[in-house]
Amino acid sequence: MISIYEASELVCQERVGREEAERKRQEEARKRKELRERYNLEVERTNALVYAAEDYEIACKIRAFISAIENSGVVDEKIKTWIAWAKQKADWFDPTIARNDEYLGKREHEKDEDAKKLKKSYSSWG
Repeated sequence: MISIYEASELVCQERVGREEAERKRQEEARKRKELRERYNLEVERTNALVYAAEDYEIACKIRAFISAIENSGVVDEKIKTWIAWAKQKADWFDPTIARNDEYLGKREHEKDEDAKKLKKSYSSWG
C-alpha cells in the first residue's frame, strides 16, 4: 500500500513539474512575443519619423529654390504663377503643414519613398 502511495505521489510530482515547466515555457514565449511586438512598433515609428523628416527636408529644399528664384530679379507673371504653385507643393511635402493637394491628395508622410513616389496615371479620370 505504501509503495502505491509513493508511486502515486511521484506521478503527481512529475505532473506538477511538467505543468510548471509548461507554464514557464508559455510565459517566456509570451514575453518574447511582447518584446518582438514592441520592437516592431518602435521600428515602424522610427521609420515613419525618418520618412516625415525626409519630406520636411524636400520642402525646405523647394523653399530654398523658390527663394533663389525670387532673388534672381526675374519677375514676370509666368514666374509669379510658378512661385505660387511651387509654394503649394512645398506645403504639400511639409509634414508640419500637410497641405491637401487638388490633384495629388494628402501626402502620407509616414510611408517610405517607394510608397510615396509620384507616378503618372494612365487611367481615365472621373
